[in-house]
Amino acid sequence: MKQDVEYNKRELLTEAAKKEFLEKGYNGASLRSICAKAGVTTGALYFFFENKEQLFSAIVDEPLAGLKKLLSEHFRQDSEYMSGIASTAEIELDHSSESDMFIDHIYDHRDSFILLLNSSENTVYENCVDEFVEMLERSVPMMMSGMKGYTHDDYMSHWMAHLTIDAFINVIKHIEDREEAKRRMRPILNYLVKGWVELVMIPVN
Repeated sequence: MKQDVEYNKRELLTEAAKKEFLEKGYNGASLRSICAKAGVTTGALYFFFENKEQLFSAIVDEPLAGLKKLLSEHFRQDSEYMSGIASTAEIELDHSSESDMFIDHIYDHRDSFILLLNSSENTVYENCVDEFVEMLERSVPMMMSGMKGYTHDDYMSHWMAHLTIDAFINVIKHIEDREEAKRRMRPILNYLVKGWVELVMIPVN
């Protein structure tokens, strides 16, 4: 029973904190206000969380780690697939299922990702978008590196990585409905995959 009460208090605090962060941003959020919204004392808050950043982490850390894990596994599987391909003409360009998978995870935790995008300044998460850009910039060329007769273009890889992440960010921020987000993101990602193939991998003269 005591454990249930403590769990409920923690849940009340994280839900109240999520609303506070969404309304006021990380810097403007007040622990006193969060406690009032949750109906608990500040002592209860400090029983569970050392400070505001730890409370913020409780909301965003697991969803963020989950998305990174999904991406890493996707890159691992694609690397295996690409190892058996000799040219870009053989690459499967339809990434609709992968797009749906990423959108599903993001929209399972959409509030957390909105916080990461809009309210993570002055936290350890403020560069999370750059981290995803770096993941793409590093992983996509590695997947394509085994194809004969092609060389990597650093500039185009960096540009395409930003473009891909920015496309997801735009959908996440502006489309609330999950199914609508999926419908919009599928052709966008497929278009971007074609861009990676046509622009990033430049034929050797």
